[in-house]
Amino acid sequence: MKKRIVLLVLIVLICIQGIVFAAALETELVKIPLTVENKTFQLDAKIYKPVGEGPFPLLVINHGTPRLAEDRAKTNASVGYKNQCETFANLGFTVVFVVRRGFGSSEGEYVENKVYADGTRNYTKSGLEAAKDISATVEYMKTKQYVDSKRIVLLGQSTGGHSVIAAGALHIDGVIGIVNFAGGRGSYAPDLVRDEKNLINSMAHYGKTSRVPTIWLYSVNDHYFGPSLAQAMVNVYVGNGGQARFISLPTSGIDGHSSFVHARDNWYSHVVNFLSEIGAIKESL
Repeated sequence: MKKRIVLLVLIVLICIQGIVFAAALETELVKIPLTVENKTFQLDAKIYKPVGEGPFPLLVINHGTPRLAEDRAKTNASVGYKNQCETFANLGFTVVFVVRRGFGSSEGEYVENKVYADGTRNYTKSGLEAAKDISATVEYMKTKQYVDSKRIVLLGQSTGGHSVIAAGALHIDGVIGIVNFAGGRGSYAPDLVRDEKNLINSMAHYGKTSRVPTIWLYSVNDHYFGPSLAQAMVNVYVGNGGQARFISLPTSGIDGHSSFVHARDNWYSHVVNFLSEIGAIKESL
C-alpha cells in the first residue's frame, strides 16, 4: 500500500513539474524584415523561449512545401510545428518558426521555383532563394538580448531541410550546426521527383562551401525522397567537402516523410546527441 502511495505521489509530482515547465515558456508572434533587391518584405514568425534573460542558444525551424500550390497559403506561424518548437524550447533553446515568402501570410511571392534555360528545375538557386529568408531570420533574432549569437542551429523539414543545407553553405556567422529532416525538392507524387539529378547536384554545390556539421535524418519509408535518393544526396554533399552524419530512421506510418511531426521517438535521441556534440546544449541521451 505504501509503495502505491509513493508511486502515486511521484506521478503527481512529475505531472505538476511537467505542467509548470511547459507553462514556463514565453511565446511571441513577430514580423521579420527581409530586404531583397531593394524591396522589404515582412515574414510571419513565432518565437518560443524559456523564461529568463538567457542568453539561450537559437534554433531556427523551417517548414516544407505542400505538393499542391494552393495549400501553401495554409502555412501558419501561430501553430506551425508547435509541438516540435516547444520540445526544443524545453531543451533550453530560443526557437523561432518562420514562414518563408510565398507561404501563409508572409509577404512576397513564391520564389522557390527557379529553372534552368532548358526548363528543368534549378534546385540550387531555389534553395539559395529560401536561404535568404533564413539568413534574415537569424540576423533579426541576433538583435534579441536573450539570444546567444554564437550558438545558432538551423533545422528544416522537407524543402525546409533542403533550404537549411543551402543556408549552411553561406557561412552565416554564429551557425554551428544544421539538422536536415527529409530534405529535398521536386516531389510531385509518391516516389517521384522532377529532375532528380538536379536535386542531387544542388547538394553537391552546397557541400563545396559548407563547413558546419550537419545531421541528415530520413525514414526508410519516405515516399518523397526515398533511401537511395537520400543516400545519393548525402554522398555528393560529403564528397564535395560537406560534413554530414546520415541517420536512417525506422518506418513511420504510411509515409515516413512526416516523421519529424509524427514520430518523435524515432529521431529525438539522435538530434539531442548531435546538439550536445556541437555544443548547442549540455545534455545528451
